[in-house]
Amino acid sequence: MTKTFKIGEYAVGGKIRVSIPKTLTNIKIDIIDYNDNTLVNQYIYYSFDRIRIERDLFEMTSSYWISQITDWITKNWKVEVYHKTPWYNV
Repeated sequence: MTKTFKIGEYAVGGKIRVSIPKTLTNIKIDIIDYNDNTLVNQYIYYSFDRIRIERDLFEMTSSYWISQITDWITKNWKVEVYHKTPWYNV
């Protein structure tokens, strides 16, 4: 699943796109230029390390948007983990 946060002047580039594949193998965060949609920076995490994600995003955007992005990742990461467990579908 993918979500694009259109932040504007409160982020480097203006847009941040977060991608979590169905296999839960990684979390990809793209920093995208608002005007011409070019990739400014990219972070790839192979596990959900909230502190590391927040540290990297702190260089790119405000604390409000860091909270919004990490909350979205947490919510969607848990949903995917629950759907993959055998006892959840009983």
